[in-house]
Amino acid sequence: MELDTLIRRSFIQLPGIGVVTERILWDSGISSWDDLVESDYLPPNISRRLPGLEKRLDECRRRLETYDGAFFQSCFPSSERWRLYADFRSRTAFLDIETTGISPVSSYITMVGVLDTKGYTSYVTGENLEDLPECLEAYDLIVTFNGTSFDLPYLTHYFGDIFRNKAHLDLRYPLKRLGYSGGLKVIEQTANVGRPSELAALNGYDAVLMWRMWLNGDEGARNTLVRYNAEDVASLPELADLVHHQLQASLPFPPHTLDSWPRVIDELPYDPKVIKYLIANKQP
Repeated sequence: MELDTLIRRSFIQLPGIGVVTERILWDSGISSWDDLVESDYLPPNISRRLPGLEKRLDECRRRLETYDGAFFQSCFPSSERWRLYADFRSRTAFLDIETTGISPVSSYITMVGVLDTKGYTSYVTGENLEDLPECLEAYDLIVTFNGTSFDLPYLTHYFGDIFRNKAHLDLRYPLKRLGYSGGLKVIEQTANVGRPSELAALNGYDAVLMWRMWLNGDEGARNTLVRYNAEDVASLPELADLVHHQLQASLPFPPHTLDSWPRVIDELPYDPKVIKYLIANKQP
């Protein structure tokens, strides 16, 4: 028997069903794909369309069996793509980029960090950045913070449409829905998702400075930049779990509890002297 995860409890991906109709179905005891097909008490506007809906549900089952992220990206509204996370969690890449500036036209990527169930990998310009597209082929869901506006457009500008076959969950929006506003580091503090105190003092401009220091031969700056990025990425699964648990609490189902995500980056080296230098030279 299939586990009724949030995707299999969802109807919003079906044609003609929005959040209101979906809630009516749930409140009437129809809380899974099987329930919809087997129920003798469907609302008339659903009952007369049931053959077409069954066909669509069969397609949903097939697509879920193959973890077709692009399919669910296209049929789930962006506000509800957080529901994909539990099913796709083992096939998820948490991703964050560092750059020399805001625009991909006038600036460039310095490094990309990717975290999955096996650990963290850095892709650094001049070392292995060109390996990133092949790496991402293994994933069906990409999770970012503000990736819709920044990370994905930057990477698409550089590599082409490498995300066309994937779903994307930008945590900025469901977190805002839950009342968490501001940048990633502000939300980390509010949600009690932390990083070592020394690294917490750094920001995106410091990442640019560390890249410049590395280009000038400072190996410690290179390691600290990678660790800074890894701290950003390591916060994403904790925040994704928070989104999942808090948003599903508003739904009329027993909670689907997720295992804690292991923290795997604490052994990555960084140079306290680099952090001390950057803090001492911050503009007032």
